[in-house]
Order: sequence, then structure tokens, then C-alpha cells
Amino acid sequence: MLRKSAPSLLTLLALAAGGLAAQTPRDSALSAAVRARSSDSLGRLEVPDAAGRPVAAATARDDAALVQAIEHQIRCTCGCNLDVFTCRTTDFTCTTSPAMHQLVLARLDSGLTEAQVLASFQRQYGEMIFMAPPKHGFNWMAYVMPYVGLAVGLGLVTAAARRLIHARAAGTAPAAASGPPPAAGSPEELERLKRELERFEA
Repeated sequence: MLRKSAPSLLTLLALAAGGLAAQTPRDSALSAAVRARSSDSLGRLEVPDAAGRPVAAATARDDAALVQAIEHQIRCTCGCNLDVFTCRTTDFTCTTSPAMHQLVLARLDSGLTEAQVLASFQRQYGEMIFMAPPKHGFNWMAYVMPYVGLAVGLGLVTAAARRLIHARAAGTAPAAASGPPPAAGSPEELERLKRELERFEA
């Protein structure tokens, strides 16, 4: 019984091994293809979805003072509420801030000044693109109103303090003015009062 079943068991094991051997080259080729698509010759990831966006080495121009000055004034539109420079140098999963950075560089390369670059972003996105509202027109209210509110608040506190001081001074004045009780009447009045008391006691 065992002699008859042994060949069939060995046959099954051989078939399974053959199947695995047949699958191994295909799986290896597929894995190699995936690796080839997702990395370069040095093994660096090239698929942003795999581990954030690929970070290119920053050049001196990327961090130039003029570039930073512009990018600190414009908001990244990815929804992070950070300026473009801060977003592109801290959030390496964002692909919006690097694209906006390239726009800044391209517009500077075209000969635009800082003010012209900012104006071009304003025309493209509106005033919401700025981290702070431009200082013109109704936007001045955003800069002036805090100081106006502070001045009004200080005025109200000063007026309330003066009223309180005057009220306390007015409350102590009658007490100081009252002083000792008034002196007795004239001698004639005292004599008459004495007689009345004696008659009352009698």
C-alpha cells in the first residue's frame, strides 16, 4: 500500500516544485520591471506616490534672497495655508509649491521685477494669493483698525479710571467737610435751656 502511494506523492511534490520554478522567473521579471519604473539606476525613487515627491538638490538660485522675498509673500494653493517657500522646504509631499516656485523662477528669468512677479500672481489667483492683503484701498482697514481699536480701548479705560477716581474723591469730601459737631448756642440760650430742664425735673 505504501509502495503504491509513494510514487504518487513524489509525483505531486515534483509537479509543485516545477510549478514554483515556472512562476519564479515571471515574478522576478515583474518585480524587476516595477523596480525599473519606480527607481533610477542609483535606486532612487522616482514615483512621488511611493514616498512623497522626489526632492531635487537645491541650488543657490532656489534660495536666493529675491526668490525668498517673493515666495514668502505668496500663499501655496495646496491648502496648507503656508507661503510657497515654507511649504516647498518643509512639506515634501506637496507638488504644488515646487510648481509655483518654478513659475517664480521663470518669471524672473523673463525679466520681471519682484513687483511685477507679484502682480502676475495676483492677476492669476486674485488677492487671496498673498499672505497679507496689499496696502491699498479698503485693505488699509485691516492694518489701521487694530490700532484704532487699541486707541479706543485705552480711551475707554482712561475715562473709566478718571470717573472712578472722581467718585471716590467726591465720596470722601462730605465726611471731611462735616468735621466735629457744631458748637453749642449762645449763653442766653443755654441759660434758658437750663431753666427749662430744672422746671421739668421739678
